[in-house]
Amino acid sequence: MDSLVNRDAASAIAPTRPAIAGPSFQPVFSIDGLVLGYTATLPTPFHERRRVLHGQAVRLVHDTFAFFQACGKHIPISLDYGDHFPRIGWSAAEVCALGGLVLNGNELCADPEYPQARRLNVAYPASLATFHAPLVAHLHSRSRMFAYYAEFNVGLRIRLTPTVARSGPTSWGAVQVTGLHLRAPAGFSEFPSLRSRFCILLERASQAKLPVLVSRVDDAADLHWMRIFSGLKVQGDALSPPMSADCLAGLLALGKDDWRSFRVGGRYP
Repeated sequence: MDSLVNRDAASAIAPTRPAIAGPSFQPVFSIDGLVLGYTATLPTPFHERRRVLHGQAVRLVHDTFAFFQACGKHIPISLDYGDHFPRIGWSAAEVCALGGLVLNGNELCADPEYPQARRLNVAYPASLATFHAPLVAHLHSRSRMFAYYAEFNVGLRIRLTPTVARSGPTSWGAVQVTGLHLRAPAGFSEFPSLRSRFCILLERASQAKLPVLVSRVDDAADLHWMRIFSGLKVQGDALSPPMSADCLAGLLALGKDDWRSFRVGGRYP
């Protein structure tokens, strides 16, 4: 099922990203600069220009889970398939099939190259894994309302939660909507009409009890203006550019047991 948003209506132009082999990772910050988790995306050419293919989604999920599983720090992560969402209905079974996943209790197991019995080798807590999805009507009753804000590319943030059918636990669970994700058009804070629509959008998200993550925050002026909104989550080059797995591993090593210790403007050895 297609998203309710007409993506051609969005006017923002994606900034140039550094070329990274494999998934790239970008920190998600609280509005006061504390790291809340990381978003994983496909390599730049796929992330910005093409609709993700099944095999690419499987590899993104597998490599991301394997990296954070190896870190052993239980860090919240998000999986972002890019601007062009896969053409699926976004049921729990379809989300699992897209990423090559099996839900085993609260563990999402991802290793499509091995038989079912060996998939537990790569797994991550389902409660810590969030997927970016488009605005699909059956996922949330207010999806159509948020679709009117096409300039902000609004979508849903979802998780997979364990559920039990008549025959017992399912291998995919159920979809739970945990919030909204949206992209900030570069320099939008300079335009009163866009500022007003952004404020109304956040107000409606608050009424629906949907926390908001704003990505593509690449303009320092936009970031400064958004600091008036407590509880907002932000991500973008104005705070930290995307990192390779090696770079993130080094950063996490600096933080040792406190992976949240990286702060914008902080000093490190």
